[in-house]
Amino acid sequence: MGKIRPLYDNCLVSCVIAADTHIDIKHPQPWLPQLLLKRALSDSTNARTKQDAFIIIGDTTSRGDDVNWGLTEDCFKKYPAPAKEIFLPLGNHDTWNDDGYDSAIDCWRRAVKTICGKAPERQYFSADVNGFRFVFMGSVGDVGDMPVLGEEQLAWLDGELAAGTADGRPVFVFNHQSPNGRHGLPQTATAHPEPDIDPAEGGVGEESDALEAILKKYRNVFYFSGHSHMGFCGERFLRERGFSSFEEEDGVALFNLPSNACGNHSGENNRNCVGLVLEIYKDNVVVRPRDFLLHTWFGKVPVRDGKPYFEKEY
Repeated sequence: MGKIRPLYDNCLVSCVIAADTHIDIKHPQPWLPQLLLKRALSDSTNARTKQDAFIIIGDTTSRGDDVNWGLTEDCFKKYPAPAKEIFLPLGNHDTWNDDGYDSAIDCWRRAVKTICGKAPERQYFSADVNGFRFVFMGSVGDVGDMPVLGEEQLAWLDGELAAGTADGRPVFVFNHQSPNGRHGLPQTATAHPEPDIDPAEGGVGEESDALEAILKKYRNVFYFSGHSHMGFCGERFLRERGFSSFEEEDGVALFNLPSNACGNHSGENNRNCVGLVLEIYKDNVVVRPRDFLLHTWFGKVPVRDGKPYFEKEY
């Protein structure tokens, strides 16, 4: 047990990140995802120093209607200030609604305005967090599990990365799905993958190459995703199986989070109610797995060089 506190002195930004909280009135035990979200909110609220942001990388709900968003709002009423700012970008489940995609987006905007204090005009948006650019992507259409990013959003992302990295600072991108083939995809997209599984399964889909080309144009890009419900895995899996929750390719650091609420699989440790704490310093970035349920650092999975966290200079 222990409160969230920075690894080093002089931390410029500290953020709690969760994914796939799946608040759902139709869950067999609807109280359970709500309880696990409240544990994450409690952990952030009780941090030794006020967190700069609390982020859920999509699939806050299992179906984006007013009922599930209302249950989410109830969780935040219990812990209304887990951080200075709250960000709730879209996941594929948040775009699903019995009345269609547009209705789901309306429900999302209403809830985000209530919880976060303001609603973005578009399904994608950016924010300045203590001088660092945070970029939040979102699907502009509903085609199932994979997002519709579109040329306009990809061009916008290019501009955001160009501006955010111009002075050598890192930029942090949050998108519900990982690029295709990362973090063990497509085999880690489900607990029991079929032999002929689609190579794009669990990832961004047909726009993945275009997304990656933009990410790799810039230095110091950090990309966070969820969606697959893969449990945390570190350097042992990277060495033995070729994938990890913490990867790096062509200068882009990629992180994939387990589900906070639903059954995780395919990892070294498949616990629920876990996430990440992002810490930004003057010359380096630290990403630390966190057990929200037990309010402790998640030390069961060595991440890099035998350490229970990822660290990179910029």
